[in-house]
Amino acid sequence: MLPVLEGQNVGLQITARRAGDVAILDITGRATIGESSESMTRELQRHLAEGNRKVLVNLALVSQIDSTGLSALVRAFVSLERSGGALKLLRPSGNVRHVLELTRLIRSIPTFEDETTALEAFVQPAAGAH
Repeated sequence: MLPVLEGQNVGLQITARRAGDVAILDITGRATIGESSESMTRELQRHLAEGNRKVLVNLALVSQIDSTGLSALVRAFVSLERSGGALKLLRPSGNVRHVLELTRLIRSIPTFEDETTALEAFVQPAAGAH
């Protein structure tokens, strides 16, 4: 187990809310190896298990993401696509946006800068993705 360094926010907070039939996950913190990415994976899997087929992941307050965080997003994206659902990303910025661009996931997983546009895209899948 890695030590927790004083003064650093190493955790990840996830708040779930709904907009119609879309589950919105507001994520805050670092989605990196360890408990943070595991909690994100568990939360995404919980929504899949509960039958949510439309999931919007708000990354606006995620300061860092690594391969384990990306893996959680990709697994959820693939699972939802296979079950006729959809996963979309909202407002990745800074380092997170850079990592999504480097890995080209930003081209594979529909990504939006505006929540209203993202929610509309669940009805009209081609609208406004970046």
